[in-house]
Amino acid sequence: MPTRIKAALDVVRVIGNEAVHPGELQPDDIAEVAYSLFNLVNLIVEYQITQPKEVEAVFQKLPESKRNAITERDKS
Repeated sequence: MPTRIKAALDVVRVIGNEAVHPGELQPDDIAEVAYSLFNLVNLIVEYQITQPKEVEAVFQKLPESKRNAITERDKS
């Protein structure tokens, strides 16, 4: 997993943990923090879900013989 995705996950975890404890986040910071967290969650989803699905969709458009050759190559 790329370092930037691990860092994004850590930030979401740490801020999320602080958010459930009263007084850890300042009311004036909540909008900015929420916006930042949404951006990080979108980044994580893009990397973990969207990109793999897009690559798989294009891969499936290759001729079956080519996909089979790639699968055989990857077995070793």
